Amino acid sequence: MSKATNDMFDPADDEGLTFLPLTFSQADPNACATHLILTLFPDWKAEDLDFIRFTDGITNTLLKCVRRRVTVDRASGQEKASIDEMESTLLRAYGKGTNVLIDRSRECQNHFYLAQHALAPPLLARFNNGLIYRFVPGRVTSPPDLSTPRVYTAVAKRLGQWHAEIDTKGLMDALDAMGPRRRISPDSGVPELIYDGDSDDDLLGLGRSGDAEAESTEDKTIEPGESELWWTLGKWIGALPDGTDEEAAKKAKLRAELDWVEDNSGLRGLGQIVFGHCDLLSGNVIVLPKKEKRTGFCPADIGDENDTQVTFIDYEYAIPTERGFDIANHFSEWTGFDCDYNLIPVTVMDEVDLFRGLPGFYWGIWALIQATISQIDFDYAAYAELRLAEYFDWKAAFEGTAEEASLRERRWLSQ
Repeated sequence: MSKATNDMFDPADDEGLTFLPLTFSQADPNACATHLILTLFPDWKAEDLDFIRFTDGITNTLLKCVRRRVTVDRASGQEKASIDEMESTLLRAYGKGTNVLIDRSRECQNHFYLAQHALAPPLLARFNNGLIYRFVPGRVTSPPDLSTPRVYTAVAKRLGQWHAEIDTKGLMDALDAMGPRRRISPDSGVPELIYDGDSDDDLLGLGRSGDAEAESTEDKTIEPGESELWWTLGKWIGALPDGTDEEAAKKAKLRAELDWVEDNSGLRGLGQIVFGHCDLLSGNVIVLPKKEKRTGFCPADIGDENDTQVTFIDYEYAIPTERGFDIANHFSEWTGFDCDYNLIPVTVMDEVDLFRGLPGFYWGIWALIQATISQIDFDYAAYAELRLAEYFDWKAAFEGTAEEASLRERRWLSQ
């Protein structure tokens, strides 16, 4: 197979998903990113590339790659540089140790399946510790944006589309539909096909955690159409450290809390099981440009084209889950990382209200794990305490043992 010569070559249009046996390093991010991009697009030149670092996320490294095209004006003879946003790509390198939290093969499967439904940008390639895909134009929202009528209406429409159109059973077959993976050697630039008979997990660097409890959770069978929320929570708790008495006691307490929620709250399996994004914080909600100004990937408009339109990015936590959890989880993100509970909406459907305590449990456990593995400058331990407190406040209200409702509970219950 020869190298691509078309400047607009899209690896996603070739034989299956491309795999680059390269690893992104924070030691020299621009050099690593350049190597990855030029391996994927061998006709591009390093001097024509610019990288823009995004700082909205607290888990992964995000770099936008733009390619400058230089043309010469015939009349003046002067050079003119331009950028075609249709070529712009996003390089996403995983945070260190996050495979404990996230099934990266499943994330790739999610992205591929959503792209088939025009709800995600084309997935171009996978490398040892990340993905490359087309850039989504638009404006990243802030927490205050989420509570504005034009944005929350657009989010409701798009999330409703996800919940209605994405078949959770068909999602399970997406990995097979991806077909053979193209593996490009950075030395030769010549792609070869990797078929399912090969050791794909080894090639993609997808080794499992050595934690026995986490592995036991991973081995459980989940039927198509079943919620994966509870399995995920169990897996995360199993990955928590227990090397000290304090750690072991905290881990045992969280395990007991999960058992209590499953056995006593009535939440497991409540309502419709949908394909949930499960991470709709403001940084993952993009307000799209007006139709006449769009470049690059954008999903189809919903409703009137003059209405505000949004799309969602980052699908690493997306799973089949209870609809009420996905919506309650999004409303919890209205408060931002500072957890300003004055921003919580005061009118929600009963199904969503029932799940209001679970996002705090979910992200509290997540933050405890991040506190042990992340190299990012963020106080995960303090964040974990804030989020777990939300869960325990809800539990006290649920059991009728709360002496005084917290601000968050008062906001939720003020409908």
